Amino acid sequence: MAPGFSFAPPAAGSPFSFAPQNSVSQPSSSSRPPTSSFASSSASVPKAALQNTQAQDDMDEDHDGRAEDDEDAEVCHLQPAAYSQGGRGKWKATGRTMGIAVNPVGGEVASWVTKRPTGDPNRPSTLIQPELSVSDRTLYFASLHVLPDSLTNLYTESHLLFTSLQNIIAESLPQRRLTSGVDRVAETWDRRGNLIDAESLLAPPDAETITHMRRLMDLYLDNLNDLRGNQEVEPGLKARFNTSFNIMNLAEILYFPTDGKGEGFVGEELLDWVNDVDPAPDNSQGNDIMSTKNPWEHPSFWPYISRCILRGFHLPVASFLRTLSSHPHQPISKLATILAQHLAVFPRSSEERWRVDLEFLQAHKLWLAKFRAEFTNFVGGKARGKWFGEPKWATWEVDFRTVVELMEGKPNRILEEAADWREALGAWGVLVDVDMRRDHLPEIMTIILDKIPVDSTLLEDSIQSALCSADIVKALMGCYDFDVWLAAHLGDLLDKLELIPDDEERFETPLRDYFLLEYTDILQDNPNHSGFWRVVCDYLNFAGPEGRNRLRSHVVHVNIPIAKDVKGKNKESENTLFDDGMDVEQQESDDGIAVYYEIRAACEEFRLEEEFKIISQVLATRLTKKGDYGVAAILCAEAADGYSLSRIAEKILESYISYGREEFLRLVETLPPKLMSEAPTALAALQSDVTVSLPSDALFQSAGSVFASRLTFLSQFRDYLLFMQEGVRELAAARLLNLLTSGIAPVGFWAVLLMESITLLEDSDILFTSIETVELLRVLQDVLANASFAPEEYLGQLVLYLQRLAGEIEEKEKKTNGDKKSLGTEAALRKMDEVRLALGRNLARAVVVGFDNPF
Repeated sequence: MAPGFSFAPPAAGSPFSFAPQNSVSQPSSSSRPPTSSFASSSASVPKAALQNTQAQDDMDEDHDGRAEDDEDAEVCHLQPAAYSQGGRGKWKATGRTMGIAVNPVGGEVASWVTKRPTGDPNRPSTLIQPELSVSDRTLYFASLHVLPDSLTNLYTESHLLFTSLQNIIAESLPQRRLTSGVDRVAETWDRRGNLIDAESLLAPPDAETITHMRRLMDLYLDNLNDLRGNQEVEPGLKARFNTSFNIMNLAEILYFPTDGKGEGFVGEELLDWVNDVDPAPDNSQGNDIMSTKNPWEHPSFWPYISRCILRGFHLPVASFLRTLSSHPHQPISKLATILAQHLAVFPRSSEERWRVDLEFLQAHKLWLAKFRAEFTNFVGGKARGKWFGEPKWATWEVDFRTVVELMEGKPNRILEEAADWREALGAWGVLVDVDMRRDHLPEIMTIILDKIPVDSTLLEDSIQSALCSADIVKALMGCYDFDVWLAAHLGDLLDKLELIPDDEERFETPLRDYFLLEYTDILQDNPNHSGFWRVVCDYLNFAGPEGRNRLRSHVVHVNIPIAKDVKGKNKESENTLFDDGMDVEQQESDDGIAVYYEIRAACEEFRLEEEFKIISQVLATRLTKKGDYGVAAILCAEAADGYSLSRIAEKILESYISYGREEFLRLVETLPPKLMSEAPTALAALQSDVTVSLPSDALFQSAGSVFASRLTFLSQFRDYLLFMQEGVRELAAARLLNLLTSGIAPVGFWAVLLMESITLLEDSDILFTSIETVELLRVLQDVLANASFAPEEYLGQLVLYLQRLAGEIEEKEKKTNGDKKSLGTEAALRKMDEVRLALGRNLARAVVVGFDNPF
């Protein structure tokens, strides 16, 4: 890293610290994560434009710039350090403080060491130690909105899955519309209380659609699983990926069943989820127990067995119980053998041998009856505490009774032994209600939570318990507090199942749309990731009416990079430009055109015709200022902006006045050939009949005749210059006459064209007939008559043209002394007198020849 600059990545913790990084204590990992998305976008940024404020410096010196009580603040360690560890008080005593400037758009922060203002406004700020250190001469930079690569990948992949889901739902709409029938009502009320036609009603998604949605959820989970297992991901971010994975996995189990119907048992799936979220018991502990000479003497022997039964690991429990076969007391050995035998054959609904659910239920009922019969036979009617005869074995009875009641599925025993509500729920569907289905969960959760309340301080637990209790709104609000990305995508999935109620009293915007809008704000707050603009468009398009409104504003503000023109660049400077700089400029231009075509495709997809016209107009204006008239002309034509098209034509024409023939021809060549070829045809059609319709693919479809005439003039004036360059004077004279008599030439350029005619009029051959010469005289008379009251409009361009010619002559003759002769309207009028004289001579010659004598 170069000295003097620091682009430190953000990390969770305290506010900005200018002390060495090792002097700042790290926050506890158990602290509650801030309300934000995966990105570090929760830091508050001033709403105003770039602000310059004095950094607050009122913290106690013992904290060394730390704010340990603010666990949700961002922390950036900026190097080089302004003061050493424990030296903050001494540093402040020198009269120094920190100034900051915050960019509200991207969240970038610039900070520097400055003088602390004094309490007396009339007293200037001073430094006790005026010697400047490296930190005093350093401008620090930090960014609060930098997305790690893992988040960029997640957001990109999520966008593809999100759009795929919208397409799946759109394709299923025809099948979901309620068919007509005798019993069908004519109208009904929607979820927002509006009276609607029954044809607008939709049935819930069918099983096939839900199956497709589950596949998309699997892809969401695959992305999260890859990220949570990536060793390069920051630990705090990895923990958030893990939590999001657990929540989405639970939602998939409960609301997106494999068969699309949810008619099967859910107990085994929930137990697998519990074991994935909170793996238990510890395998190393089990190995430690089994490694002892008498495993039953280990203090964790019975608790470990109970935990294994709750978690569905029945075969390991059978192995543990078989170790009691060598127990010296025969009744204990016998009962352990009975329990081990039955646990080894405990029927599970996940086994593939069951063809239908009824077979499993009958097998479990038979197993339970057989187990109770053998156990009753063993007890033989003995009272409590007498199972094993002698009183010294009474404590063993308590442990055995726990195992027996767990195997029998006694609810109270399950609730007593479970470590938390998740473990109780996982065991409930395997031990208590083996036929538990998804519809039973709210009632079962009520029973469980009554005995084992959810820790409200753990946001993850609150979200998961709400999902199990079918409290979708509470679950999504918790997801929003945890992470906006999770709330947006999970809310979108659940909304497709019509599970999110519309509550107009509490929410002005539907929850699903609100979460999507919040998520797009996060994407837009990261201007360094400019490629997200297209992602934002898709999310906004599917975020309801408010999203569509924001989409219109968003798409017109997408940055289209174009290479900036260098003002005052001459030919010498062009030759001295670095090649790599020109490559960068070309790259920017290519990237800008590519972005423009992407925007055009997006506007066509989202039906944003008016917005695309605005974009084209703005980009055309930027390109016009840069001098890229060819591309600008295409954009104006696509935007149907006839005024801007006319301005481009005038700019190109002005280049002839200011820079001469070569520059004019170069700029005309940049115009698309299609524009040049269609201009005369479009002009003729528009002049013959203003109501005529042009071909659908014509670029002049809505541009109007103004630009058509301007572009036709450019085309014909280019031909005139080329004819003159090649020495074809007859064709040049004919083209010049047509320019002046057809009405397509701008009135300000008439005088310049008349001046151009002098060379042709003085030619040894008679290039203009007497009638044509009279027409030119008429044009000359119009110029002089109108110039008497509007000289700037009719002679202004000629004056500039004469000034350029005079400057070229002076440069060629290398005159270094004498005042430069000022050329103005008088010079232009004198030039018009020369035109009159040339016309008179040509008329005389034409009359003498007499082949078209008008007299």
